[in-house]
Amino acid sequence: MNRIGVSAADGKRLLHEITCRVQRGTAIGVTGESGSGKTTLLKATMGVLGKECTLDSGNMILDGCDLAALAAVDRRKVAGKSIGFIPQLPMTAFDARLRIGSQIQAVFRKRLGLNRLDAAQLAQSKLRQVQLSEVERVMRSRPGELSGGMLQRVALAILFGLNPPYMLADEPTAALDPDNREAVIQLLLAFKQTSGLLIVSHDVEVLERICDQVHVLYNGEFVEQGTMKQLLDQPRHIWTSQFARSVAQQEKGYWLWEKSKYQS
Repeated sequence: MNRIGVSAADGKRLLHEITCRVQRGTAIGVTGESGSGKTTLLKATMGVLGKECTLDSGNMILDGCDLAALAAVDRRKVAGKSIGFIPQLPMTAFDARLRIGSQIQAVFRKRLGLNRLDAAQLAQSKLRQVQLSEVERVMRSRPGELSGGMLQRVALAILFGLNPPYMLADEPTAALDPDNREAVIQLLLAFKQTSGLLIVSHDVEVLERICDQVHVLYNGEFVEQGTMKQLLDQPRHIWTSQFARSVAQQEKGYWLWEKSKYQS
């Protein structure tokens, strides 16, 4: 449960006391134009706003615990075990110098307390679960030797191993080819069976197939919500109306909406 306000260092309000409730077994989507505050929402939830932003009001309740009240070191422990994160650019989630296998095993050993052998076996099992059949090659590879779609699935394999109760995803299907995109959608649906998902996306198919409710974020505020179909069929806000018209023109049902003249 989030109810938070965030301000920039210059005092500009980035998020205006927005409320979002995510429960296990459900998925909540967030969409909106560039600069509306979507990434700020994810960073605030993860506790990685940085010095340029301040969480200045509200709270973030995770299974009865207010994350905003925790010290930074305790917040990182919670984030590592209870909140998983799927990045938009999976390359940024890995150390380019190290082999994929060693990085996965390091996470499992630190977070799950496994020995080296058990961590390696779990890594192989989860890579197969995300449909990466050449497990040994993937384990030996460095990040630069794998495609973006494969790295996204490696990131998902790690999360399947950690099995956090809540998951944040930042444009998880952006720039993926059709096969990898469909694979990631299926994996997100699998996560939804046991975890609560908060998905930031412009991908209409992701929002429609996975999310129970979608919030439209505009200038740091939620301006409307509903299922993706409801938002497209009966938009109330001007941004959503423009978005719906744009989607209708796209054969693939995907549209990346840039900052528009309607944003003040």
